[in-house]
Amino acid sequence: MNIKDIKDLVKFIKSNKVGEFYYKKGDEEIEIKLNDEFDFQDYKTIKNNNRQERILDKFAEQISEAEASALSNISKGESLVQDINKIAEFKEDTSRYKEIVSPFVGAFYRASAPDKPPFVEIDSIVEKNSPVCIIEAMKLMNEIEADIKCRIVSILAENGQVVEYGQPLFIVEPV
Repeated sequence: MNIKDIKDLVKFIKSNKVGEFYYKKGDEEIEIKLNDEFDFQDYKTIKNNNRQERILDKFAEQISEAEASALSNISKGESLVQDINKIAEFKEDTSRYKEIVSPFVGAFYRASAPDKPPFVEIDSIVEKNSPVCIIEAMKLMNEIEADIKCRIVSILAENGQVVEYGQPLFIVEPV
């Protein structure tokens, strides 16, 4: 199941006022429990044995960090209307986002060398065919390129982490 399927499933369950839902097929397992008041944090209750759980947790973690940062800045009296709108927009519509996935198993690196800056950061605009990371496989350094012009929304892999074939590395928004 992909994120869009899970999002559609949660909307369907919520619209039919179902409190709990459980589904298992093969190695995929989903359990959804909705409170009376549904919010984005309920995505954390989705239980799935494949990589979707890690992706949703990373999304929720990054949104929580952004919300905490926004609240901190608001308490300092700074105007953050744009940041709050960006968080709300991010929560509402994830269908426009795409994934850049690993084409093979290997070690994920954000920069071309340890002393070099990363290829991309969150909110970086990346041109088509520009490198976004390196995957080291069988002692070969392979640059992974963006196949479209896009903005980096989320970085899902940690520097030096071993990634598997098809694992999402970045979530991007086409520009």
